[in-house]
Amino acid sequence: MSPILCRLSALALALALFACSHVPVSTIWALRNFDAAAFDPAVLRAAVRLPETFEPQKGGVTLKIGWWRDGEESVKHELKLALKETTASEDVAPLAGEKKAGARIFAYRIDPADYAAIRARQKEFLEEKARNPGKTHGSFGVGADACRRGDFPEGPLLTTTYLRTQPSGPYLTVLKNLDMREAATKEKSLDELVPPCEKFADRAETPMLVNR
Repeated sequence: MSPILCRLSALALALALFACSHVPVSTIWALRNFDAAAFDPAVLRAAVRLPETFEPQKGGVTLKIGWWRDGEESVKHELKLALKETTASEDVAPLAGEKKAGARIFAYRIDPADYAAIRARQKEFLEEKARNPGKTHGSFGVGADACRRGDFPEGPLLTTTYLRTQPSGPYLTVLKNLDMREAATKEKSLDELVPPCEKFADRAETPMLVNR
């Protein structure tokens, strides 16, 4: 599943999501000035709240940034990086108010080893945009692939995602209470969207903010 996908056109953020009705208007407003070509990779944080029987696949929470010219989206210049789980108090504490019974929250940051690659892609985009103003577009997205331990629980399977773009700012709710049962389609079943975790290597990271 891909809980959040942010697309930029001429550096103005718009949200192009699987289920736009799940994106709070307050978040769209708060992100109106977010500049993916200038954000500090050391500051960005993301988080996902999942049913307690779900967990992110190892390396499955990713950042994707890229750019393309008009008419050339099929040859987009793109960079995709796995985010690194964080349990630092300054990253975890702001999510305390998002705790819910029967759910777990996982927080993520960009691996410092990837800062240089991101800044290089930002520089590349700005240089291309200067050469072709109005004809160069960028994209920015954070996605998560989850798996499950055991059978699916009864009832809705609600997923919520968050993004923090300011060092002392709050986490913004990007995709709120998306029911994975509703996300399933004939093309991709629920079992395919959230496969058993046994299909993957055991997670190396430790989950936080567990609610039992």
